[in-house]
Amino acid sequence: MDAPDWSNCAYVMLLDATRNLLNDIDLIVYDMAGTTVQEGGIVYKTLQSAMREDGLSVPDEEMHAWHGAKKEAVIEHFALKAGTPPEQVTERVTRIGEWFVNAIDDAYFNEAAAIDHIDIGLLGYFRQLKDAGIKIAFDTGYPQNIQQGLIKRLGFDKIADAYISSYQVSEGRPYPYMIHHLMEQTKVMNVKRVCKVGDSVRDIQEGRNAGCGLVVGVLSGADSYQELMDAGAHMVCDRVTDIPVPLRQPALDKQGLPDFS
Repeated sequence: MDAPDWSNCAYVMLLDATRNLLNDIDLIVYDMAGTTVQEGGIVYKTLQSAMREDGLSVPDEEMHAWHGAKKEAVIEHFALKAGTPPEQVTERVTRIGEWFVNAIDDAYFNEAAAIDHIDIGLLGYFRQLKDAGIKIAFDTGYPQNIQQGLIKRLGFDKIADAYISSYQVSEGRPYPYMIHHLMEQTKVMNVKRVCKVGDSVRDIQEGRNAGCGLVVGVLSGADSYQELMDAGAHMVCDRVTDIPVPLRQPALDKQGLPDFS
């Protein structure tokens, strides 16, 4: 008799243990770059290049801590650190920001761009979640035009119930405002029935600050297992498609009933 494949057994046990993880979740909010979008870290490399082009010193090890932050906040930090006079910071942030947006737009949408889904089965996985009654939304630190272009290019417009950019709220991650706006758009009332998934510490902080019932880190992008757990992730997996689709039927839609309260 052949020896048992314990690695496969371990996977099956993990699958069984986490099968009901999403049973009480109505909405999953996904980050984009590094979480659902495979883009090789282009966004961070391009932002770093934009700041260096303008004469700022931006060491690699200092850039890492800003993964997931709104781009203007990153530029302002390094501009002030370089001694930019306060009255000139806004002008410098605008100038570098425009260089960045033009560069990232070209990098993402030229014919040779290697932008793709983080997993070959991602869209099929999303459809399974929707069949189980879970709504899908995306939030990002991208400007709106970049986000909209990626949503369309990757076919996310066919499955997304909502999406939002940090440029549409007063503060991006780690503030919780994008998640709360997405709850409003998708008519999800209880934040404990929301799951946030992301690859950066700021994603995890955003989910915890919003009060999400489940916050999941993924290792397909910016930060490590320990960094994500230390930030407050409830669990960490390799990629988004590792989270099991729940074995449940969609709840009856009661939203059409009149409110007699």
